[in-house]
Amino acid sequence: MTLQRAALWAIVIAATMYLLVAGRGLLLPAVLGLVLWYMIDALADVIERPRIGDLKLPRPLALVAAICAMSGLFWIVGRTVSRNVTAVAAAAPNYEGRLQHLIDQGAHMIGVETAPTISQLFDRISLADTLGSLAAALASVVSVTGIVLIYAGFLFVEQVHFRRKLAIIFAASDHEARVRSVLDQIDRDIRIYIRIKTTLAVVTSVLAYSVMAWIGVDFAAFWAVMVFFFYFIPTVGSILAIVAPALLTLVQFDHLSPFLIVLFVIGTIQIVMANVIEPAMMGRSLNLSPLVVIFSLVVWGTIWGVVGMFLCVPIMVVLLIVLAHFKVTHPIAVLLSADGKVPAPSD
Repeated sequence: MTLQRAALWAIVIAATMYLLVAGRGLLLPAVLGLVLWYMIDALADVIERPRIGDLKLPRPLALVAAICAMSGLFWIVGRTVSRNVTAVAAAAPNYEGRLQHLIDQGAHMIGVETAPTISQLFDRISLADTLGSLAAALASVVSVTGIVLIYAGFLFVEQVHFRRKLAIIFAASDHEARVRSVLDQIDRDIRIYIRIKTTLAVVTSVLAYSVMAWIGVDFAAFWAVMVFFFYFIPTVGSILAIVAPALLTLVQFDHLSPFLIVLFVIGTIQIVMANVIEPAMMGRSLNLSPLVVIFSLVVWGTIWGVVGMFLCVPIMVVLLIVLAHFKVTHPIAVLLSADGKVPAPSD
């Protein structure tokens, strides 16, 4: 019986993975719409919470304020990225000579007499094909954005009646309490994760911008935005947030001091934030094994790309909470946890 159950679980997992990969184009907009709805709803809760005497901001006004704040944030980020991408393209010829000099120095250090030129390194890349791919990707992003906004809008409509539907579905049974308990725990843990991650990402990006602006690194605002988003990607994001700006300093400056300052100062900021401050603030709210986090990063990154890397931790948190509430899957939840301490199953 145990072997049959294991075989059944293997089939279910394999079928789920296939559907996630095959249905990527259909699922990703829905997932992104869910994420956008959740972020706006969580921000609306924060805006609605403060009271002035007995007065409280009405929920519709809090939602409007949250939507405006989120739209403004996206506009600022998009404006910053687009301006800096244009500036990078304009400054590319200036960096080419410095990059070629670094290639020559590296070749000389390893004993290669004639170093390849930049054009030789990239001669197999078709500019027309590259621009065509970028244009197609941009068109895809624009089209997906519209679908994501539609999904988010309908989720706000559905939110009004969701609790009532649960009560009707589980009427005269004890399952409603269990479902509400699971949803409340998921909501609480995910909100803690988003709040702490966002706060630390803002602090990290501001500190990184201060360091890069003090040194004079080009496009410091752009890299600060990238540091903010990299912070949400476990492990790999921290590495990219350190390495990417540091490598730019190698191309921009003729001496190693800026490179070393960016590497060690921003590296120290990232390490302290991710490995000291964040665990202290999170506590046991995210009881995920570090090995599970790394494995989920690889798996969800392979399935859904960059979006999967951003969402891997929230997805695993939801999975851990759901699995912990059932006797059959409780051992799996224990394996996914960091210390084996998960809530006892309710059935």
